Amino acid sequence: MFRFIEYLERFWALLSFYLPSHLTVERNQDKNILIVPGFKAGRSYYLRLKSNLDNLGFKVGILSTLRNPTSLEEAVGYLAKQILTAPNEVTLIAHNTGGLLVLILPDEARRKVKRLITLGTPFHGSDRFTNTRYSYWGYESDWVKMNYKNALFFPLFQPLSAIEDFSFPPQESTEFGQGRDLWFDIPGNYNLVRRNENIRTLREFLGTPKDSINIAQNPKANPEFAVPKKIEVDFSKYEPSVYKKNKESLAKKNSAEKKIEVKPKSKAKPKSSVVAKPKGKSNPKPKPAPKPKAKKKTKR
Repeated sequence: MFRFIEYLERFWALLSFYLPSHLTVERNQDKNILIVPGFKAGRSYYLRLKSNLDNLGFKVGILSTLRNPTSLEEAVGYLAKQILTAPNEVTLIAHNTGGLLVLILPDEARRKVKRLITLGTPFHGSDRFTNTRYSYWGYESDWVKMNYKNALFFPLFQPLSAIEDFSFPPQESTEFGQGRDLWFDIPGNYNLVRRNENIRTLREFLGTPKDSINIAQNPKANPEFAVPKKIEVDFSKYEPSVYKKNKESLAKKNSAEKKIEVKPKSKAKPKSSVVAKPKGKSNPKPKPAPKPKAKKKTKR
């Protein structure tokens, strides 16, 4: 079911990418959040996310991306021009490969950004781009190995991802940040910005515009944590059928334990201190000893 929903969301993203409204460029002087679309996803695809954040009190803008850029630098320059129209200390929410584009923003545009939030960005590349015109985004390619750490140049970097990614295998490609990843309720990369459960999670994560953003000072670099470690997770237990089966077995076990009542051991009766009397007459009289017989006298 989740996979079917993922395919529908991907189709809607691609369809909105070719709508004329996608190429509309807006000025962002009063915006405090900018959404960077992902791979072949149109601006109208993010309207639901925008309206939810607007209701919290944020002022949200959706950036436009080039359909057929001649180079990666041209695509990044197109984004940088739009970011430069925003005020300082703006928050970027980069979905999908939009998070890879902002990694190579020019310094002037990067300094505008105080907070970078990525949603399902494949920081280690993806097999989907191997042997295509976007091969520089291939899994463990030289480009991603050289540039994925650029996210740490932003004052506050928060990578978020889905619990399972159908769009960008392998799943480990989205892991970055040494455990700072947040898993969303509904699996799938494109579901991150459209499903109500995921939008609610993102709203709770962002808070409100009144909430202050605390930026901790970066500790000294440690070579041990220079390369993020892969986290082995058994995702089979999150399947709905397996979860339901485990839940039913646990309910049966709990009900069986309630039925079994432990009976308390009966207390032994205390022994009586009265000594039992022997049967028959009490205190029988002793028999008298027999008298000796008198000797008979004999005549002489």
